[in-house]
Amino acid sequence: MLLQLALRFPSSSPPSSLLALGLPSLSAILSRQCIRTVATVPALIVLPAYSDLASISRLGTMVYRRISKDFKECAVSLWQRGWDVNDIADILCVSRASIYRWQAYLDDYGTVIRPSIRGAPRILSRLVMTALHTLFETDHDLYLDEIVYWLAINHNISISRTALHDNLKQAGLTRKLLHKVAIERDEQLRQQWKDFIAGDDVSGHGLEFICVDETSKDERTFARRYGRALRGERAELTDVFVRGDRYSLLCAMAVDGYIAAEAIEGSFDSLQFYHFIEEQVLPQMNPFPDSRSVLVLDNCRIHHTDPLIAIIHAAGCLILYLPAYSPDLNPIEESFSTIKAYIRRHGTTLRQAEDPIAMLLDVCGCITPEMCYGWFRHAGYIRQA
Repeated sequence: MLLQLALRFPSSSPPSSLLALGLPSLSAILSRQCIRTVATVPALIVLPAYSDLASISRLGTMVYRRISKDFKECAVSLWQRGWDVNDIADILCVSRASIYRWQAYLDDYGTVIRPSIRGAPRILSRLVMTALHTLFETDHDLYLDEIVYWLAINHNISISRTALHDNLKQAGLTRKLLHKVAIERDEQLRQQWKDFIAGDDVSGHGLEFICVDETSKDERTFARRYGRALRGERAELTDVFVRGDRYSLLCAMAVDGYIAAEAIEGSFDSLQFYHFIEEQVLPQMNPFPDSRSVLVLDNCRIHHTDPLIAIIHAAGCLILYLPAYSPDLNPIEESFSTIKAYIRRHGTTLRQAEDPIAMLLDVCGCITPEMCYGWFRHAGYIRQA
């Protein structure tokens, strides 16, 4: 084999296009393959460096030999780079069928070597699974029967829903609770927001930002959402269906934890919100661009009063309003989810609390600085190292 390369390429080494494949040294590959090939030739036959091609043909039909993985990758890479398959087969002393087979393995399994398969072969090849990944990037809510129909129409594949479910699970495409995104979102405003919090005007450590928002709880907040029962039986829970008394929790969160919290029965109005900012939050803030100098609020009506904006600006601080329908950009929203999960977990005890307001304030203690740092980083306020 190495002899035939020498005949085709009179120079002492193959052309540079062969050596620039990004694979192990082609000469080393060919040398190993040549050794394996010559080892199958009778010992009396000598292959001098200047033998002609006719002497090679007299060796007879090529016997079976094991071809290494890097040699197969070399052949496939040459074909992908535009070489003619007949030339590759002639140069590397392999059959065209072998090259076609190695390329098919690469398409189906991601490697030029067919993996060992136990049991029946997979119905869905690697290429089909890649197409399914692309499909789910745009259509996350497809039912299994809809995917079965799509496979039949687009790939001529017949598969049961059970087999399809198993294949999707093995590929990491699991069933999830849909996260709904408002179609009314303004992506341009959201991008401008992200550019600011990730820009050079801020430190990138999230220290400048304080997020303020409200959440509420009623009797239904205590109810757990999941349970266990035997297959075919319902997991029933006897609980209240009416909301009962409503309590609201207003919090201010920095990157190192909650800095202020207030709870009341009912809902906060604009005057109560104003006093919360004036008395509990602003005393802990500094003029921009120092730490704790930017107040992040959503677009709730009570956040947009003129007196509130005036006192914030008078303190030398900035106020930033989140883009509409963008709770994912407000780190404090994730803290509220944690608080409600804590209430559900300890609902039996917390329901017996004599003072619901004191109970809500005590629950805020489950929020740690490490949690807050992670939520700020997840929302984009902290630049990744």
